[in-house]
Amino acid sequence: MLNRASKRLTGRIIVAMAMIIALTALVACGATAPTESGAPAQGATAPAQPAASSSSDSPAPTAVPAQAAGAPQTSDRGIYGGIVPMQDYAFPNLIFHPHEFTNQIKNISGIYNGLLEYDSETDDPYDITGDLAESWELQADGVTYVFHLHENAMWHDGTPVTAEDVAYSMDSLVNTEANRPQTLIIAPYFSPGNARAIDDHTVEIVTTNPAPDFIPMIAADAFKMMSKAWGESGVDTSKWENGMGSGPFKPTTLSKDVSIELERNQDYWKEGLPYIDGSIHYYIADKGTAIGAYRTGQVLMSTWPATNLSNTEILELQASEGDSLDVYLIPNSSFLGTLINTTIEPFNDVRVRRALHLAVDRKEFRDIFGGGIAPIGLPFPPESWFGRTEEEALEVPGIRQGPDGGKHPDDIAEARRLLEEAGVPEGFEVNIMARTAVEYVDLAQLLSDQLRRHLGWEATVQPIDSATGITRYKDQDFQIAAQGTAVLVGEPDPIIGKVFMPGGLWIQWSGWEAPEEFKDWFTEQSQELDRTKRAETLRKMEDYILEEDPGPLLVYYWSFRDQVVNKKIQNFHMPASLWTQLKNDRIWCDPEC
Repeated sequence: MLNRASKRLTGRIIVAMAMIIALTALVACGATAPTESGAPAQGATAPAQPAASSSSDSPAPTAVPAQAAGAPQTSDRGIYGGIVPMQDYAFPNLIFHPHEFTNQIKNISGIYNGLLEYDSETDDPYDITGDLAESWELQADGVTYVFHLHENAMWHDGTPVTAEDVAYSMDSLVNTEANRPQTLIIAPYFSPGNARAIDDHTVEIVTTNPAPDFIPMIAADAFKMMSKAWGESGVDTSKWENGMGSGPFKPTTLSKDVSIELERNQDYWKEGLPYIDGSIHYYIADKGTAIGAYRTGQVLMSTWPATNLSNTEILELQASEGDSLDVYLIPNSSFLGTLINTTIEPFNDVRVRRALHLAVDRKEFRDIFGGGIAPIGLPFPPESWFGRTEEEALEVPGIRQGPDGGKHPDDIAEARRLLEEAGVPEGFEVNIMARTAVEYVDLAQLLSDQLRRHLGWEATVQPIDSATGITRYKDQDFQIAAQGTAVLVGEPDPIIGKVFMPGGLWIQWSGWEAPEEFKDWFTEQSQELDRTKRAETLRKMEDYILEEDPGPLLVYYWSFRDQVVNKKIQNFHMPASLWTQLKNDRIWCDPEC
């Protein structure tokens, strides 16, 4: 056994260690260094063509719970007290099991701990540190991890966190008989039974193969640990009021479609944390109401990097309110596009999916909604180590531009030929579902217009509340939809696993089945420690999506997701993705909340 690893491993160190495995079979963990600055956007100029902004008579939140009487307590690190009002862009489905969520992690993260986490007190967004694990190491075989737990970690009921709990949680994360829309992406690395307790505070986890993405993935907020006794107690673990973790906050009041509240865990086992007394997540979907709430300080931050504002609109807000607000733009953290139900006609025909790929004008989407900064819509994030460059993208049919800067006429002609061959007539009627969250309704309107112009389809937009939309996705009760997704971390496996591989969220929604060759490529690249060789296999996968079958997904653009933070909020650092640094246990207010 090697000496115990440092509690904190930065991305660059992890990558270097991964290369050592390939060369010398020594110990390593996998992650990547960030490519963008973690500073908030400053001095941005709003583009000339803004997205449409809606407004309604819905009131912004007007009441914040009163703080305790007396001056706030302080420490040498921060100020204690206060309830932080936050904007929640979409009220979640009422399923709060720590492993069953889609976007509920923005509400439940503070209730639970993971084994590891992305450090929320560093400007390096890829700095991985321990959470329940005090330290960890990878054995010389390259597949056996040993995690050493904090001996004072406790569940909310006062019982100790044990290695048995961790082993139970790891099996739950990949339980194929349960709803696991986010966490099954580690299934290629981890099988039930491959975690065991060595003693009360030491757990061994064996991956099925060397996996450079394993540590970065389980450090994301999706991979929470839960009490075995709680999970087996018979209590309804999906109910908000029954949530029972080991984290810095506890669930209190939930008012459906209005707000969700958390309160400070007075017995939290991490000394001195959290600083704030709690938070209220106000459901504010309307863009105009959200902007007004930020401008007046009625909300002080977003629950996670999603505000329902497009890149264009968020840059306008930053330009007008830079004295009171910081806007953090997180690159390649999510994409916006079309979700396709491949189980129904005519979308079960690859020719129809290919026609849609050729007909969508990605540049138009990016120009209107991307604020002039969003990367073009490729399946993999552009300019990443495993994605195409922008220059390469603009040579691809379906993404390339015509001589006039619009859609290439050859792509439109080929799309119409494919539809004729598939027997889809001009004037085909299609319903585009759009959840009333982020840019979806506006995106659907533009998609409808493009399908009329380019294919002669009669496209109708159906706005629907977010929770109902998710339910209909699960039931595959839709044709196509304007939809996006946030990546757990900006590595290949969580992106491809979530969208294109069996068990992934988009596969559950779309019903698409990847060909065996594609699945084999995924396995090949996920085990490859040589980054150059891995990138070559990933290029074959992206070529298949772009040239053969887009499957469940048409990407319009890779969005910069935005986290809006009032300058009262102290000790906030930009996260690596939407799925990291969501516990809010280290922020405080100055002056008071």
